[in-house]
Parts: sequence; structure tokens; C-alpha cells
Amino acid sequence: MNDTFNSSNSSTEIDEETQNELESVIPPAQVQFWIFLIFQVSSLACSIFLLYHLLTNRQLRRALHNHVIIIFLFLTFCIEVFDNSFYIDAYRLGGYQNSFTMTVPICLLWWLLDYGFYGAITVFLAWASIERHILVFHHHHLLRTKRQRFFVHYLPLILLSIYLTTFYIGVICFPPCETTFDFTALACGLSPCYEEISWLNTWDYLGNGIVCSFIETISSSALIIRIILQKRRAHQQLNWRKHRKMAFQLLSISCLSLTIVFPQSLIIVIQQIGGPDYSEFGIEADPYFFFFYTFLVFLLPFICLCHFPELRRKLRFYNRKRQLTVGPMTIIDENRQAIQVRAKATE
Repeated sequence: MNDTFNSSNSSTEIDEETQNELESVIPPAQVQFWIFLIFQVSSLACSIFLLYHLLTNRQLRRALHNHVIIIFLFLTFCIEVFDNSFYIDAYRLGGYQNSFTMTVPICLLWWLLDYGFYGAITVFLAWASIERHILVFHHHHLLRTKRQRFFVHYLPLILLSIYLTTFYIGVICFPPCETTFDFTALACGLSPCYEEISWLNTWDYLGNGIVCSFIETISSSALIIRIILQKRRAHQQLNWRKHRKMAFQLLSISCLSLTIVFPQSLIIVIQQIGGPDYSEFGIEADPYFFFFYTFLVFLLPFICLCHFPELRRKLRFYNRKRQLTVGPMTIIDENRQAIQVRAKATE
């Protein structure tokens, strides 16, 4: 890979263009620092707690509907540990540089997290919204044997993982273009060169982003409709409590994702099909979407935790219920004689 480096001493003054970029950051860098720091600590702790129990508890680990949740939590864990930590460090210093020396491997890792891991969440959400139809309505037909479970459940997850890993490592670490790094800018300039190649950029934004967002929207909406219709059919002998839990586990995550991702995807579609007159449609909202997109990672572990009541109970360090015990108690009457009675005491 041929790389050119636009680097300078970290102590140099910020040029006018960089200063203008900083002023356009919404909200300001110091505000983002505290918001990121507060949400980061609690969200990361929740991710670690869930991953530990989902991986160590055999029953939870073997449940098919939990596998995509484990993938989401792994992706959010990596983003929180590395990507968000890089941003927090930069926002602490004003939003334009980090406290450590930027190198090519760090820049590539940062881009891989920003583009690859966020892109992977969108793709897996699209597949999960489709798979939930199978888990809820066709489990006994398509997932009855080990062979069926492998081809219907495990193989798609394996193929998607291989595709996403190959695509983003290829376009970011080994691009068919000349990569330029700006070591004085946030996230090394936030502009991998593959974005300048029209077909690669279109494939990433269209295939891995917009199309997946629309698939997630349609599949999630269809799942709600099917649940309502199926529940009204009295002759159906489905365990609705179990299936409703599986369905709403994903639907709650989809609602969070689509609230942020779908409007952004819709704006991009309008920009592309609207011609030159709509090329700057919704461009003022980009800084807001960039900021709120991080909350998909911050809030996702908490939404997952809401659907595991058995794990929520583990967070209760003590039982607040007062336990009643009955035992003998000695009292003194008016004649100074001891009398034993049975009395209730609370612990």
C-alpha cells in the first residue's frame, strides 16, 4: 500500500481550516467529552457484564436468538474500548488531536472501527430482523435438526462475518488507491481514500448501509404485523410468551437503530436521486447524526439487559424484602414477674 503522510508537530498551531471545523462540531468538544465519558463507563460495564454471563451460562449461550446479541455486544465492546476512547482523549484536548503520537497502524485501526464495526452492526441488524421471522414462526420447520440449524442459522452469521472482515480490511488497509493521513486532524482526517472510488463508496453506503437499513425497517414492521395477526388466531398453539420475548428483544434494538440510522439513510437517498438541486439536502443535520450515532453503541447494552430478567436479578446485591421471624421473648409484668410470649421480629 502506498501511503503519503501529511503530518506535522503536535505543538503547531491549528490552521484556520481546522479551527472552522472545530467550531462546527456539535455539541462542542468539551461537552462531548463529558457526555462520552459518563455514558462510556456505564455502557462498558453493562457490556462486560452481559458478555460474561452470555458466554459462561450454557443455557444462554446455546439459545439461538442470543447469538446475534452476543455479536452486537462484542462489536459495541470493541468500539467502546478503542474507538470511543480515542474520541474521548481527543475531545479532552479540544477535539483536534490526541495525547499520544498518531501512527499509521493507529489510524487504520481507528478507521476500521469507525467504518467497519459500525457498518457491521447495521448489516447484522438487517439479518437479525429477517432471522427473527424464522425463529418465531418457522422454528419447528427450519431449525429442527442440527443440519438445518447450521445452514439456516450458523452459516449466514459465518458468511456475513467473513464478508465484513474481508471488505473493510481490504478497502481500509489495502485500498486500490493512495491513502493520505492527516496526523493533526481528528481520526487522522476521517477520510479513507476508498471513499473517492465511486463504485466502492456506493457499495459501502448503498449495500452495507442504506439497503440494510430499509431491510431492517421492512422486516421489523412485518414482524410486528405478523405477531399481532398470529396472536389473534385462537387456534395457534404457540408459546407466545417465549416468542414475544424473542421478537421484542430485537424490535427494541431496531427501534433504537432506525431512529438514528434510517433518517440519515433517507437523506442520502434523496441526495442521490434528487439530482444537483438536492445534493446538499439535509447537510446541516450531518453533525447531529454523527453525534447521535454513538448513542446506538452506548444504549444498546442496556436495551439488551432489559430482556434478560434472570441477569437483572444478579445486579441486586441484597434483598429488600423484610423477612419475618417468630421467636420467644421475655417481658416483665407489673408484679416484676417474667412472662414469655411469642413475638414477631423483623430482620
